[in-house]
Amino acid sequence: MNFYQLCEKFLQDLSDKIENLDSNSNLELEYIDGILKIVINKNKKTFIVNRNSGNQKIWYSSPFSGADYFSYNDLQNKWLNSKNVELFDKLFLELKPYLF
Repeated sequence: MNFYQLCEKFLQDLSDKIENLDSNSNLELEYIDGILKIVINKNKKTFIVNRNSGNQKIWYSSPFSGADYFSYNDLQNKWLNSKNVELFDKLFLELKPYLF
């Protein structure tokens, strides 16, 4: 798979996972053309997760932890940042108080 395909699959899967975990409809999710926008309904804080084709990374913007970049690791089959944290894990930790 090329970078574009990897991103599309990951971002769509990420959107689906978060939507399935959001049992109380506390989040508003929108995925369009490589950009996943997640808004916490209670306080309107917004996450943006999108592909950055220029540097072949996924850019992550959080109202809690700021910006971060994630590169695809072929060996682990995961999107990891420079501290070896997986993108889904980081996002889930920050959204967890609003999911259940």
